[in-house]
Amino acid sequence: MVPVEKENAYQLRDHLYNKVIEGAYIDPFKSCFLHFLGLLKGSVPSFDFAVLPLYQRCAIAGLGVLDEVVSSQDVSRLLGQAAKIDSTPRPWVSDVFGVMAVKWLVAKMDDDHIAREFESWISGFLSQQVSSDNLNTFEKDIAAYVSSGESAIYTSACVPLFLHYQKIQRIGDHQERLSLIDRFMGEFRAQAQRDASTAFLSLMVYVFDQVNQDVAMVPPKGWSLGDLLGFLDHIPVGLKRWTWEDAGRTKGAEPVKWPVMNEYHVQNLLYVLLAPIFNDIADEVNLQPVGQKNPRIDLYLPSLHTIIEVKYRKNVKKSFPALVGEIAEDASLYRADEKYMDALIVTFLWDCTRATQEHAKFKEGVLKIDGINGCVVVSAPSTMDG
Repeated sequence: MVPVEKENAYQLRDHLYNKVIEGAYIDPFKSCFLHFLGLLKGSVPSFDFAVLPLYQRCAIAGLGVLDEVVSSQDVSRLLGQAAKIDSTPRPWVSDVFGVMAVKWLVAKMDDDHIAREFESWISGFLSQQVSSDNLNTFEKDIAAYVSSGESAIYTSACVPLFLHYQKIQRIGDHQERLSLIDRFMGEFRAQAQRDASTAFLSLMVYVFDQVNQDVAMVPPKGWSLGDLLGFLDHIPVGLKRWTWEDAGRTKGAEPVKWPVMNEYHVQNLLYVLLAPIFNDIADEVNLQPVGQKNPRIDLYLPSLHTIIEVKYRKNVKKSFPALVGEIAEDASLYRADEKYMDALIVTFLWDCTRATQEHAKFKEGVLKIDGINGCVVVSAPSTMDG
C-alpha cells in the first residue's frame, strides 16, 4: 500500500487545501460544499440565498448545510428547464458536482414525480457531456453515480471512496477498499501537476483525510474477514497451555484454574486475543433501542466493520436450536441500527459440552441466517471441568 504518512503527501494536501479555500471564498456553492465535506470550520460565508439563481439555490439546498429550503415547485421549475438557450449551455451542463447535489435534494423530497423529472432533466445533457469528453475521469464517475446510482461502474478510486466515506455507497469488501486506497494515493499525487476545479480538489482533500484515518485503523497485513475467521478457528491450538492445575506449579503454591463460566469470560478472552491486533476494538456497544429491546454488541472491529456475537453453551439445557434462534434475533436487532445495518456479523460459540457431533449442523444453520457472515465454534479444553 502507498504509505499515506509520507511528508510530501501532507505537504501536497496542504497545498491543495489552500487552493480550495482560495477558489471557494467568493462562490456560495463551493463554500457550502466545503462545509458539507467538513473542510471549512465555522459558519458559511454570508450571502443572500434568495437572490441566487434557481439552480444554485437547489444545489446548495441539496447539501443540507443551511436552514434555507427550496420549494417543490421551484425544484420542478428547474427540472423543466432545457440544457441550452440559443445553443448556449446552461450552468449545470458541465457542473457535475452541483447536479449531484440536486440529486440529493430530489432524494430528500421523496417525490416520485420530481424524481422522474430529475431523470428527464439529466437525460438532456449528462450522457452527451460524458461522450463528448468534456469531463475528466473523476467527473465522469460523478456523472455515472448521478445517472446510475448503485449500478454505476467507476474508473477512478476517488469517487467510490468518497461515496463510501459519505455512507452513500458502502464498500463492504475490506480488501477492495484497501486496493482503492492504494490507487487513490496515486491519483492524489498526480494532482500536483494538474489544474483542476475547486469542487474536485475539495473532494480529493476530503478523501485524503478520510483515507488517512482509515489506514490508521487498518490492522497489520490488512486483515480480511477470512483472516479473522481463520484466527478464531485456530484458538484451540493455544488452549493447550490454558491454566488448569491439579497441583501448584511452584513450591508451596496452590493449584490455579482459569474457569470460563459465562459469556462474559469468553468475550474477555477474545478481547485479550484481538486487542493487540485491532487497536480500535470496542466492547459492549449499545445500539439504538428497538421497541422495548436495548440491543448491545459484544465486540466490534471498526476497521473490518465487523460484529462478533459471542454465545456460551454451559450444559445440555441450552439447546442448539435455542442458540440458533438467539443468533437470528440478535442479527435482526443489529440490522435495525442504521450504523450497523451493513456490518459483517461473526458468531463465536464456546461449547462447554464439547458436543462436536452437533457443530457442523449448527454452523450450517447459523450461516443460513440472513446477515451472518461467519460462524466459529470452539470447545472448552478437555482439561476443564466445564
